[in-house]
Amino acid sequence: MSDSFAGQVRHFLWYAVRVGRKRSSTPLIVIGFFVGLLLASLDHILPAARLQEGVGRWVVVLVDWVAPPLAGVLLSGALLYAQRARKLHEAERAAAQVLAERLAGTERRQAIWVIAAAVAHDVKNPLHNLALLVEELAEEKDPDARDELIRRIRENVTRASGVDQIIDLARALEMVRERLTPALQETATVLHIECPRGLSVRGDEHAVRSAVENVAANALEALQARGPGGKLSLRAARKDGTVELVIQDDGPGVPEQLQPRLFTPFASGDGGTGLGLAIARALARAGGGDLVFAGSAGGRTTFRFTFQPA
Repeated sequence: MSDSFAGQVRHFLWYAVRVGRKRSSTPLIVIGFFVGLLLASLDHILPAARLQEGVGRWVVVLVDWVAPPLAGVLLSGALLYAQRARKLHEAERAAAQVLAERLAGTERRQAIWVIAAAVAHDVKNPLHNLALLVEELAEEKDPDARDELIRRIRENVTRASGVDQIIDLARALEMVRERLTPALQETATVLHIECPRGLSVRGDEHAVRSAVENVAANALEALQARGPGGKLSLRAARKDGTVELVIQDDGPGVPEQLQPRLFTPFASGDGGTGLGLAIARALARAGGGDLVFAGSAGGRTTFRFTFQPA
């Protein structure tokens, strides 16, 4: 009587505890175990004389007959409860996955809106700059300064009209160098530009400069994290009917886990906004070109632009 009942109670306890961990029912299971253990041990607790007659004898008989089916019912209940808990857990996990996918989709759409707004501001909305230039022109008296303002006004009018410009790539890269000079000095980075004279591309000059500057600025941030004295190169050439611009640095490289998400908005490995590369690619594609990550091996991190030749 006592051995079979105690064995079934122990099996019930083992199975129910696994389910009870998530439902906070451990105290109830422990109490039930000790109650069952008490009933199964009556023949060892009560005097032998009381087990042969009177109430003690009927209690032992009742336990002998009721304990096995009761243990079976409890075991079945534990199995059903565990199965239901497992299905509930799977349903909760599926619902959480659906919610996560929806949230991720919302974040991606919001990121696309941010990129679209940035591109629109940099490429298609020069009117604010145009208004400022006109005001400055009205107050400028120096003839040379006025000629320069007029040239800049014409550039903004061309941008506003949506007409592709013919861009002298060597000149654009030199302007990028000028804008990066403070960062180059701060990081003690040597910038090498290699671009044949007369190499031109089609697009928006401001967009091309902004895209190249974003990638180069990212490289400088990586070099700064490694320490002073890095090297950054910008090499342009015609290739397969396009113009390629390779940007390469000898920084610490891009972590492998970050490489698939380099152009994903807000994906950053250094605490930045994670928008620089995404905007650079959007600007390049807006002009009919592209920007790709070409690898990070052997102490060299390489990005490659392609532009439409003029």
